[in-house]
Amino acid sequence: MQPVIEAEKLHFKVACSSDASVLSRLGKKTFSETYGEANTEENMKKYLRDHFSKKSITAQLEDNKNFFLIALNKNKPVGYAKLRENNKPFHDKSINVAELERIYVINEFQGQGIGNVLLDKCTAFARLRRYPVIWLGVWEKNLDALKFYQKLGFVIFGSSIFELGNDLQNDYLMKKDL
Repeated sequence: MQPVIEAEKLHFKVACSSDASVLSRLGKKTFSETYGEANTEENMKKYLRDHFSKKSITAQLEDNKNFFLIALNKNKPVGYAKLRENNKPFHDKSINVAELERIYVINEFQGQGIGNVLLDKCTAFARLRRYPVIWLGVWEKNLDALKFYQKLGFVIFGSSIFELGNDLQNDYLMKKDL
């Protein structure tokens, strides 16, 4: 495990529309690092084009249900998280919940506590907005992520299909009461 980054070198920024290019590059890099080897090049290209283009990220940033947080080490973007408000996977649609839709850290900065801090900040934001539950989807084959979330108190409550290009994959749905 690498040493934790010194606090004075690590900063966080709430993203706005002017950060679309940064998030597009960061999203493509981290998603490719995480899933590239386990998926076909064709499926990855399609997913990255559809979900991480500057146009797509700009639209996501302009949607007031989304909250993006960028982690910066010495002012270099090294990770980010996306929280989506009121996105409900539950059968009881009367419960307002927050979805941790994305949380990624560049490979070379993993193991330094950045993901923990991003998750803590997203959880604090969800609590501030009075959401009783935060939930997420994680690919069933991403064992490191499953362990990470379980260690932090998330439990599996269901599953759903995630479409990556033309490949249908199973995601576990996990939640944590706040």
